[in-house]
Amino acid sequence: MANSKRFREMRRRLADLRAHMLPAEFSPTGNYSNRQLDRARGYRLLAHAEIEAFIEDITLDAARSTVSEWTRSRAVSDTLMCLITHYHDGYDIDGEGLEPAFSEKTRPKVKEAIKEIVDVAFRQYIQIHERNHGVREANLKRLILPIGVRKDDLDQTWIVNLEEFGKRRGELAHKTAKVQQQIDPKAELDTVKELVIGLKMLDKLVSRQRAA
Repeated sequence: MANSKRFREMRRRLADLRAHMLPAEFSPTGNYSNRQLDRARGYRLLAHAEIEAFIEDITLDAARSTVSEWTRSRAVSDTLMCLITHYHDGYDIDGEGLEPAFSEKTRPKVKEAIKEIVDVAFRQYIQIHERNHGVREANLKRLILPIGVRKDDLDQTWIVNLEEFGKRRGELAHKTAKVQQQIDPKAELDTVKELVIGLKMLDKLVSRQRAA
């Protein structure tokens, strides 16, 4: 299965960021100017933003397409079943270490009519996206599990690397350069390259859910 147009867009944007923000040639001794180091920090932040937007876009699009198809044909898919199941669970995903995404006040009441259930489930999933800020494991699971992508379908090392990438982005965004760990432009590029491999697989899994 070919990768989606959205994946190709993300990959092109990451290539642009590499060209714009990182040195054309990396120092074998790790010596860089302050300007190069600041650009490497910017690369991490912008690459994180592109990856986060990509995950949000493909998962929400999968849910939207599934709901549209159900509205048109009443065909019940795995994605639709997962969306409804997580709506009833209030996104408190048992065994995944996730707290409920909605309080008793904000969680919608259980509906009886199937159309209402589907509508509310989708609106609640949209709220999950609107509240998402990051690419750490908890963020990832809230976005992929309700559309039927299982965590075990993904490489666990990749999930750990994504978690660490999210942590490092947070540290960079909320700490001054003086207290940050020294940044290595080449290591930043290598990290993003490794993450793109897993994102390629995620893209195919989400596309498979849409086609199911």
